[in-house]
Amino acid sequence: MLGKVGFLFGLCVGLSGCGNAFEGSYRAMEGVIGPLVAIDVKGNKATVVKVDPFRKLVLSEQTWEAVSNGEKLLLTDRKGKTFAFNRSVDERGLECLNCGLGTGMPSSWQQFDPNN
Repeated sequence: MLGKVGFLFGLCVGLSGCGNAFEGSYRAMEGVIGPLVAIDVKGNKATVVKVDPFRKLVLSEQTWEAVSNGEKLLLTDRKGKTFAFNRSVDERGLECLNCGLGTGMPSSWQQFDPNN
């Protein structure tokens, strides 16, 4: 019996993983002509980069706090404003719940591989 309990405990620990369920890179276009915004989530940090897609110029780069709260990803900027994200319908991208016009952050985000 004790062996089964140990096995189940080990299995649970192994399956739970150590990382944030939202880890990865996401991108979105702010408005019609930009800028392009990219978020790279690793653990409890998120690097947020805004790029001018036409001039290929980095406009800003900041590190924000990232917290995975069950079904939501909460990103808090340097000024203390928190943006809440859910998984999009395709289960890969993100939908921002409090982003959009006037917030400086797009609503819909696509997952991407920054190495490609």
